[in-house]
Amino acid sequence: MRRAMLGLMLMLLPGLAVATEMSRPDDSFSLQGLEEARILWAVTAADSDKLLARLGVIEQTYRDLERQGVTPRVVFAFRGGSVRLLTRDAPNRDMEKAQTILQIQAKLAELHALDGIERMEVCSIASRRAGITQADLVEPLVEVGNTFATAAAHAQRGYATIKID
Repeated sequence: MRRAMLGLMLMLLPGLAVATEMSRPDDSFSLQGLEEARILWAVTAADSDKLLARLGVIEQTYRDLERQGVTPRVVFAFRGGSVRLLTRDAPNRDMEKAQTILQIQAKLAELHALDGIERMEVCSIASRRAGITQADLVEPLVEVGNTFATAAAHAQRGYATIKID
């Protein structure tokens, strides 16, 4: 009997996932007439657990836009304490959070591979204060002079800045 119930549950799970996806609310009112959405994620989150969770929300946002027929155009701008999580040696500096830091770095590489993820920038003001150089950063991160300046430039190009802290 247990095997039959387990088999039945396993057969119904894919249908449940489809039903859940279909029943999700949409954003059609706000997205009406848009072909693309330009977002600059201004990331300052220095806590590794929070940053990993926020990256999941960012990915969900990307997927939601795609699902609703809007092409995401995305730039990441890391500054403040977040830059300490983006170096090759970050997992070695915080052994308690090493696994989470590695997951963050893997998620960034995964996100960067998506169509429409245009750039992942790290503010050199923050990196200098943390003793970090371009050589220390994991790929695909690129050090820029000042992410406030690049955020202003992206705003002029129609990018909405969304703060992640």
